[in-house]
Amino acid sequence: MYGKFGYEFCVEKDDLKVCFSKDDDFLRYHRNLGGTVVERIIASESGTVIINPVEPLNLPDEVTRFLEIRFEPIEIEPEATRRIYVTFPIEIAVFLMKNDAYRCIDIFSRVPPKYSLYGPTDTGVITRYHWSEVFLRRPEPDPSLYGVVELDLMNSTKNWVEVSRVVFENFGMKIYYDNDLVSMSAGMKIYTQKLAYTAFEDKPIISGMQKSIELYYSRKLAGVDKLAYYAMDEGLV
Repeated sequence: MYGKFGYEFCVEKDDLKVCFSKDDDFLRYHRNLGGTVVERIIASESGTVIINPVEPLNLPDEVTRFLEIRFEPIEIEPEATRRIYVTFPIEIAVFLMKNDAYRCIDIFSRVPPKYSLYGPTDTGVITRYHWSEVFLRRPEPDPSLYGVVELDLMNSTKNWVEVSRVVFENFGMKIYYDNDLVSMSAGMKIYTQKLAYTAFEDKPIISGMQKSIELYYSRKLAGVDKLAYYAMDEGLV
C-alpha cells in the first residue's frame, strides 16, 4: 500500500481502505479505518499521491517526541558491540505532491498508541511506548503494523552492562520502506549503566528501499554528519 499513485485509486488492507476519486475540478479523499472515516475535498486537477510510513510520534496530536522500545534484558560484555533487531509501531501518512511542493493531509495507524514515562515524574519525559521481542535475525512483521529497527548496541565500558530499553528522539529518524518491510537503522553507545547515547543512521537495512518523507527535520551536532543524538541519562533498564 506504500508508494506513489495518481489521483484516482483505492487501496485496501484488512480493516483499512484509502480512496481518491475525481469530482469535476476537485478531488475527494476517503479513508476508512475500522469504521472511523476521514474525508477531504482537494482543489487540484493533477499531481501525485504519496503514501508512506512516518515517525510514529504524531498521534494523537504529537503528545511526545520520544519513542521508547522495551525488550527482554540483554547482558553485554565489556567493550563489545552486538546487533539486534526490534520492532516499532507504524504510523502512515498521506501526502499530496505538485511539482516540488507537498502537503500531508492525513496520518493514521493500525496500532493503538501507548505511553510511558522515562525518568522521574518531575523531570522525566513522556514516551510513545512499545514492547518488542528481541530478534537476532531480521524479522518480517506486517509492514502496515510494525517496522524493524536494526540496532547496534555498543558497550564502551570495561564492565558488564544490562540493557532492556532504548529511547529515541523524533529528530533524526530515517525511515525506509518497500513492499515487504519498513525499517530504521540505529545505534546505542553505552557509557555507564545510567548513560547511553542513541542515534539514527541515514541508510536502509536492505539495498533498494525507498526513503520516507520526513515530518521532522534532523538536528545535527557540529562536526557530525547524518546523525542526531539523544542522551539516555535515566538508565538503560
